[in-house]
Amino acid sequence: MKSGKIFETFSAKDGRRVVLRTPKWEDLDDLLELINSLAEEKAEIVVDEKLSREHEAEWLSGALLSLEKGQIFFLIAEVDGNVVASSDLHVGRAPRSVPVRLA
Repeated sequence: MKSGKIFETFSAKDGRRVVLRTPKWEDLDDLLELINSLAEEKAEIVVDEKLSREHEAEWLSGALLSLEKGQIFFLIAEVDGNVVASSDLHVGRAPRSVPVRLA
């Protein structure tokens, strides 16, 4: 599956534009901010400390490659141009270290 593929676009009840799509490389900084905000608030996820941009870039690179190979289904929610949630499903194997990210 291609990165940036849009599945759904709609307006939230408050009028904000919501896009459900596969991630793309340009989402790196938003995804880093999302995971680090979850780590900071001690959310119940596998990550318990902030990640570096280099670490997130390596993770995203692998995730995008797996997406293109059909090994994962990876979906993000974008509100007004900012990534606010992400989730990925792995085909035929156990989840990676961060299976679900929600803001």
